[in-house]
Amino acid sequence: MKRNNSFFYKSLCIIICIALVSSVLYGGDYIGGKVMGVVSQLFSLKSEFQSADLSIKNAFNNGSSTTFSPSGFGGGGYNVVTYKNGTPSDILALMEEAKGIYKNLKKTGEIKEQQFCTSATGTSFGAVSVNNRTDENISIKNLLNQTPKYKTITKEKPYILVYHTHTTEGYELLDLGWYSNQYDSRTKDSRKNMVRVGEELVKELEAAGYKVIHDKTIYDSSYNGAYGRSLVSVEKYLEKYPSIVLTLDVHRDAIHYDNGTKSKPTAEINEKKAAQVMIISGCEGDGVEDFPKWKENLTFALHLQNAVEEKYDGLMRPVFFCNRKYNMNVTPCSLLLEFGTDANTLEEAVYSASLIGKSISEMLDKELKK
Repeated sequence: MKRNNSFFYKSLCIIICIALVSSVLYGGDYIGGKVMGVVSQLFSLKSEFQSADLSIKNAFNNGSSTTFSPSGFGGGGYNVVTYKNGTPSDILALMEEAKGIYKNLKKTGEIKEQQFCTSATGTSFGAVSVNNRTDENISIKNLLNQTPKYKTITKEKPYILVYHTHTTEGYELLDLGWYSNQYDSRTKDSRKNMVRVGEELVKELEAAGYKVIHDKTIYDSSYNGAYGRSLVSVEKYLEKYPSIVLTLDVHRDAIHYDNGTKSKPTAEINEKKAAQVMIISGCEGDGVEDFPKWKENLTFALHLQNAVEEKYDGLMRPVFFCNRKYNMNVTPCSLLLEFGTDANTLEEAVYSASLIGKSISEMLDKELKK
């Protein structure tokens, strides 16, 4: 939108004249100084408005690598982020900052890249593999033939909730092949923890037209009771927005071996490293109760796994099916998602979140067209 600057400059001239007259008539250093202070603030405001105009203009510029989320519906309203070689500018800035930190760190152990595609304790069908840690006998084929309980898919009301029970979980910032215990990836800095991964996921969902609530509350200042605290919030959101059906608790994993090596689950997607993603789906048994419809959640998990693997082969680790609840009993399409481990980089995890967001959007869009 083009702005007319004439009014601004006319007003500026009048204010300056008042300042000069005040100084002459009253020896007005004080009055003149106050007025000139206003002038300075006006210049600052004008600069901010021009910057805002430029950001919004760039965001909607066709063919631009810039992204912008205008809705702010709970997860949106993000800053404009540019991309270089597929990496968001804010991540590149953190990586550059980290170079000065890492050079002073002492190496503790190795980081080993691995790709987990099948499970010795599980079962597979087509592109889907499940690490079954329960006594339940499941048929992946039969569950894939069932439609998940999406209820009424909508783009008019909030349909998806993204939150983080372990909000402060974080990542390495540089891909060096080693780690140091002097660096703690856990952080309350939302630029570096699970909130940043969630933002990328939400951004892709919103780009497809879905309204998403992104809860960025820190629940794990103490690990004890974190799931109980996040459940209170989830239930409040569901009461306020009964249209929500998908709830996604976004985490990262940690795999440490006895020899001190950390595992880094990695896939190469479109010639770029991505953190492998693991879906956790729970069920009753072994002391877990009040989860009678767990098979609905597992059905959704298998459909999501299949959709992602068909589009991004190797991105997913086997679904981890276990006797746990992890707040997944709140809706039939509630899951816990693990984006990489503490040995992956933030760049890899954010990239994976973008891919998962695209996959979920496309999966829901297909259902809408039926």
